Amino acid sequence: MKSNKFSIAETSGINGTEIIVKNNFTYELFSILPGSGARISKLFLHNGQELISIIKKIDNVYSESRDDVFNNAKLSPFAGRIREGKYNFNSVAHQLIKNYPEENNACHGFVYNKKFEVIEKTVEENFASCSLEYCYPGDLPGYPFAYIIQLTYQLSQVGLTCTTTIKNNSSGQMPLSDGWHFYFDLGIEIDNLKLKAENCELMELDSHMIPTGKREMFDEFVDGKIIGGRKFDSCFKLKSVDKTETRLISDERKLDLSIWQEAGEGKYQYLVIYTPPDRKTIAIEPMTSNINSFNNGEGLIILNPKESFTAGFGISLNKII
Repeated sequence: MKSNKFSIAETSGINGTEIIVKNNFTYELFSILPGSGARISKLFLHNGQELISIIKKIDNVYSESRDDVFNNAKLSPFAGRIREGKYNFNSVAHQLIKNYPEENNACHGFVYNKKFEVIEKTVEENFASCSLEYCYPGDLPGYPFAYIIQLTYQLSQVGLTCTTTIKNNSSGQMPLSDGWHFYFDLGIEIDNLKLKAENCELMELDSHMIPTGKREMFDEFVDGKIIGGRKFDSCFKLKSVDKTETRLISDERKLDLSIWQEAGEGKYQYLVIYTPPDRKTIAIEPMTSNINSFNNGEGLIILNPKESFTAGFGISLNKII
């Protein structure tokens, strides 16, 4: 017999259909917008003392602000920038749409606003999950590779887990770079948050935000350090080969948020951190590949026909006793 500890409900509002997955005991929940790239529109987790809003909410899916367009978005089939939107794959030249015209780049793929279909809802004793799917037919400029992407979101006692599976549905090989673009908003100016990040390599970027090939060790936040006025629009290669975490901490609010990701080759072995100008949120973005990976090949995943890629990341709020 199924427990009623968890539930999945469906509502409709200004942003269209919304699926709400909830822990009815702790009131932790998240909501999904299937018609808007299957993005998470809100997430509440409990720290043992209070229920806390974790991410920047999506109030209006029609906003044209770039930070809103990619708020909590799935980045596929490429994460980050592709220089001038150009790349060669298997001796064929391709030209993507340049949606970052001021940089002359293509960025963040094109599933962030696509309509996903719900394919499974599961409610068990210790978790509830919802899986959604989008079938890309290979019809957009610069990416003629058909594929199927499935996103599974699971709420449990350890928070939110997000799993991506992508299957090559075309007749030849396809290049892939996968990522996420969550903005974290804990109701505290990010200058007052402590960031803790594992030892990694920082990629040097040029004036168009493309890696130059140079990199340096980055250990400034290994022991945890107040962000202060530090600005980030930076890409890092992680040292871990299994699982790594980035943490946001507020001693005053008793908050200790962990953003973990499967790391290593073929998983999320890169990380982007971005601080928007308003300093109210911070984006922490697990990525499989370096920026411009379709050209530099760093972390690029190549799938053969019918071959699949799967990787996960998650968000958990450590309990304060």
